[in-house]
Amino acid sequence: MLLEQVDKNNILKIVRKNVNKAKKEILVTMLIAEELDNPLPLSYFTLLKKKVNEGVFLRRLGFGRKEDYNKIKEKNKLESNNCEFRYIVKEFEYQRLIIIDRKKLFFGIDGLYFASTCEPFVEVFLKYFNYNFKKGKI
Repeated sequence: MLLEQVDKNNILKIVRKNVNKAKKEILVTMLIAEELDNPLPLSYFTLLKKKVNEGVFLRRLGFGRKEDYNKIKEKNKLESNNCEFRYIVKEFEYQRLIIIDRKKLFFGIDGLYFASTCEPFVEVFLKYFNYNFKKGKI
């Protein structure tokens, strides 16, 4: 599948279903201020913790202020050798996404959500994530 639009009302359910299937790695970006103002459900973070405890690597990249990063880090407490959380202050570079096992991509643009398993398409977003994650601060 090159690109499939996902209904806004179903995106969280579909992403959770795919996160639950993760075997190796989950890569996630977030706008930190948005996560503080409108947090994802506790059940989502419970699922992430479960996957980390199963040995799945979780790499989260937040875009926003250091103070807000520290709040999110304290709030979610996903601490493990399998989990890394970094931040970047340049919010204009933010792209909402989640990549599961380097094979399944979900991303959002202007309130629309999409999914893809197309390898070249996933690779572009993977390069974006890796480039910014390397620049990220802890």
